[in-house]
Amino acid sequence: MAEDNSYEQERQRIIAENAALLAQLGLDHFASTSAPVSRSRASSSATFGEGSSTAGGGKRKSSRATAATGGATSKRSKLSNGAGDGHASPGGGVSTRRSTRLMGLKPESDEAVAHLAEQAERAKKELEILRHAERRVRKEVMTLEELVAEEEWNGDNERTGDELNSLLASVASTHTARPISSLAYSDPDAYATPAHLTAADTALRQTYRSSTFLRTARVTSERAYSLTIHPDPTRILVFSGDKRGIVGVWDANARDESQNDDEPGEHVDGVKRELDEVEGDASAGIVQDWTRGSGKVWRMQVHQRSAISCLRVDPTRGDTVSITDVLDDSATKLFTSAYDCSMRTLSLANGVSTAIYALPDPDALINHFDISPSGNEIWAVDSLGGLSHVDMREDNSKEWVRRRWIISGQRTNTKIGGVGINPMNPSLICTASNDRTMRIWDTRHLQSIRSHPFLPAQILSKSTEDVATEEKPAEDDKAHLYSTGHSPSLYPTVESAWDDDIYPAMQTKKHAGLLRTESDHEKSCSAAYWDPAGRRVLTTCYDDRIRVYDAKPSLFKTDAPLQDAFNPELKIGNMKKRVTVYSGLTGSLIADLSHPSLTAVPAVTATHPNIAGVVVGANASGKCHLWGPAPLLD
Repeated sequence: MAEDNSYEQERQRIIAENAALLAQLGLDHFASTSAPVSRSRASSSATFGEGSSTAGGGKRKSSRATAATGGATSKRSKLSNGAGDGHASPGGGVSTRRSTRLMGLKPESDEAVAHLAEQAERAKKELEILRHAERRVRKEVMTLEELVAEEEWNGDNERTGDELNSLLASVASTHTARPISSLAYSDPDAYATPAHLTAADTALRQTYRSSTFLRTARVTSERAYSLTIHPDPTRILVFSGDKRGIVGVWDANARDESQNDDEPGEHVDGVKRELDEVEGDASAGIVQDWTRGSGKVWRMQVHQRSAISCLRVDPTRGDTVSITDVLDDSATKLFTSAYDCSMRTLSLANGVSTAIYALPDPDALINHFDISPSGNEIWAVDSLGGLSHVDMREDNSKEWVRRRWIISGQRTNTKIGGVGINPMNPSLICTASNDRTMRIWDTRHLQSIRSHPFLPAQILSKSTEDVATEEKPAEDDKAHLYSTGHSPSLYPTVESAWDDDIYPAMQTKKHAGLLRTESDHEKSCSAAYWDPAGRRVLTTCYDDRIRVYDAKPSLFKTDAPLQDAFNPELKIGNMKKRVTVYSGLTGSLIADLSHPSLTAVPAVTATHPNIAGVVVGANASGKCHLWGPAPLLD
C-alpha cells in the first residue's frame, strides 16, 4: 500500500506542475481548481487526501499553501482529468469522458464513434499544450539563483542559490585539469606483450581493492541520463542530469551535523531514506558514511523540461564560465546538452548559465558531445544524423561560424547517439549510430567539404495556441516544422548535406580518408569513447554488451580507409544491479561494487578523474551510489 501511495503522490505532483505551467502561460482555463480524487491502484475505495491515514496507520503531510493566496489555495494547483464538455467528475473536477449509454448512443454506432474520436482529438490537443508548456525555452543568459529558485525542491529542503554559488566558486578558485596519458601518441603500443598486460591489470585491481561503499543520495527526482564528477582532488562533487532538464549537484563531502542516524525516515540534506526500497534487512537502508549524513544536494533547472543528454567539465581547468569570457585566461567552463536541442555553459566562478548552440528543428535532439583536450572545440551529434562543430577560438566579437555536417551512413538521417574525441590525436573522432555501426572519422577532411548557409527560415515558430488549434502537418513536411524557440543567433551558420556534399566527397581521392573505418553491432550502437591514451575505443550497445577495439596509432598513419575489418578485441555483457569494473585491456573482472540499497541497474556511471577508485552509479530513481577507497573513511 505504501508503494501505491507513493505512486499516487508522484502522479499528483506531476499533474500539479503541469497545471502551474499552464497558469504561467495564461492557459489556466485548461486547469480545474478542484482536486481530482486520489485513488490507490490496489483499492478502488482507498483514497489518500490531505490528512488521511495510510494502510500502516501513518499520516501524510499536507501540501503547504502559497503566501500569495494567503494559504487559501494549495501551492500546487490541481489539473482536472480533462476539459471542455462541462460534465463533472465524482471528485468535483471536469471530465472529458461520458457514458455513451447515458447519452443515448448505441455502442459502435456512428454517433458513438464520432464522440470517441472527438474526445481523442481534444485529449491530443491538450497534451500538445502541456508538452509545449513544459518545454519553456531558457533565457540565453540566466543566473544560478534563477536556476535554483525554479526548482521547488530546494526551497522545501532549505537549499539556496547563494550557498551553491559559494561552493562552486570555491571549486573554481583552483584550476584542476583532467589527467592525460603519459604516453606519447607516437610511442609503440605499451601493452603489446603479455607481461605488460598482466602488470596493468594488477595495478588496476590494486586500485579498486580498497574501494568500499561510502554513501547514497537522491540527487534528482527523475531518471538520471548523464553523470560526471568534478576533477578536484580534494573533494567528490557530482553533477547528475535527469529527464526533466534538472542538473543535480551533490557535494558528497559535506557534513550535516543535524543528521540523526536513529531516524532513517527523516529528510537529511534533501535525501529521504526510503527503507521500503531496500531488499533484505531494513537496517541496510541507513547509510553509514565516512562523515555524517549523505552530503548536500542542490537541483538546478538548467534546460527546458527535457532530458540532460550529456555533461562535461572543462578538461583544462576543471570549472566553468560564461562563453562571453572565453578569451580571458582566467575564464573557466562546465557544459551541458539536452533534448531541448541546445547546449549551455554554467559558470562555477560567477554562477552564469549561457546558451552557446541550438538547433531549430525539434526533432534534432542533441544526444551527446565531447570537448577537445585543449578545451577549445566542441563536437556534438544529434538525432537527425548531424555532426556539429563549435570552435571557441573564433572571434567572439563576430557571429561564430558553427558548422554542421550530415554524416548519417544510411542517408536516412539516422540518429547518432555518441561521439568521442581522441585525446592524443584530436582530429580522429568516433561516433555511435542507430544504424548499428561505430565509425571513426578524420575531421581534417570536413572543413574543406562544400557547405551551404544554414537557412532556419524553413522552420516556423508556432505559439502554444497555434499548436492547440491548428492541425499538425505531416512529419516529413520540413517546411512546417515547429521551432524549438531558441534564438537564431545560436543556430548553425553553415551545413553540408550527406547526399549532395559528404557522400560525393568521400568518393574522391582527396577526401577518401574522411571515414577511416567502421564496425557493425548486433543492435543500435549507443555510445563510443576513446581511452585516455587514444589507443582503445569502447562502445555500448542495446544488445547489453560493451565492445573494446584496438585502435593503435599505427592503423591511422596513412590518410586512407583501413583495408582490414575493424573488429572488437573484447565483448563483455552485464546487466546486474551493481557497478562492475572490467579491464579495458584484457576484459578481466577488476571489481564488483554493490550495496543493498542499489536495487536497479545503474543507468549511468562515472569515475573521479583524480581520485583512483572513486566510482558513482546513478539509476532510474535519481539515486546516486558512491564507492571509494577505504582511506576516505578516516
